[in-house]
Amino acid sequence: MYRFLLVILIFYACNGSASNTVASKDTMQSSQTIHTNVTDTVVTHAKPIVLNGCYQMILKKDTATMHLTVKDSTVTGELQYDFYQKDDNSGTLKGVLRNDIIYADYTFESEGKVSVRELAFKVRDRKLVQGFGNIKERNGKITFQNLQQLQFQSENPFVKIACP
Repeated sequence: MYRFLLVILIFYACNGSASNTVASKDTMQSSQTIHTNVTDTVVTHAKPIVLNGCYQMILKKDTATMHLTVKDSTVTGELQYDFYQKDDNSGTLKGVLRNDIIYADYTFESEGKVSVRELAFKVRDRKLVQGFGNIKERNGKITFQNLQQLQFQSENPFVKIACP
């Protein structure tokens, strides 16, 4: 009887690890959005899009400018917000590209203080659409409470421009 239970446990353990291996392999493949021949490209709807470059978002008298560098799934860059009659802020981005979404930490200085805020951008129609959601402070960093509940607002996208 004990041998029978041992055989069943080993069978389930082997099956569980095999299915976990398959699941993690599938997850790895689905999280790879980079075109295999170009390391700065994301594939959306079977159309490769080169993400490296400069982007700008204009909302009335407010402007945000971003310069991105994407290599494999690593994203780095610079971001500057120029707000009309408010304090501007500028800093660096460091994050990852998962599927068609960039998740990054934005380390910036505003009013002489250095802060870190989590940002998300969805690649949509050759533009970057910023994600918004409920936030909280965790260990001195502003983070989203739930990444699955982010809302990506298409009205004010970051549009690719020629880099200055």
